[in-house]
Amino acid sequence: MAGLPKILLVEDNVQIADIYTQVLSGKGYPLKVVDTVYKLLELVPEYKPDIIFLDIMLPGDKSGLDALKILRNDPKYGTAKTRIVMLTNFGLNEEIEKLWEKYADGYVIKAEIDPHELFDIINSFDFEKTAPVE
Repeated sequence: MAGLPKILLVEDNVQIADIYTQVLSGKGYPLKVVDTVYKLLELVPEYKPDIIFLDIMLPGDKSGLDALKILRNDPKYGTAKTRIVMLTNFGLNEEIEKLWEKYADGYVIKAEIDPHELFDIINSFDFEKTAPVE
């Protein structure tokens, strides 16, 4: 992979999506934003993100946890090596903790994180060291 990792943000809260977009785009990260699982699953094969920040609570009949299981279990999405970080405002309950441990690469409690801390998460993964360090 050359350059900065491509990021896909799946977030239905417009204010949070805008803040994360400003922070990440401001540092030059390639970024796409969607707000439903349907749009996520439609975009992933084409966009081929390196990291997906995936909200757990999304509108529609599928949650972020459903999407996490789909992305990890269906090879047609090509996300076996994609880093997936769950976004939540609720903390971890037993179900979320089991799924996170099995399928995700991390989680963020949105109410407890400064958006600039996303760079720490991104830089914690084994991407080429071309990402800016905050």
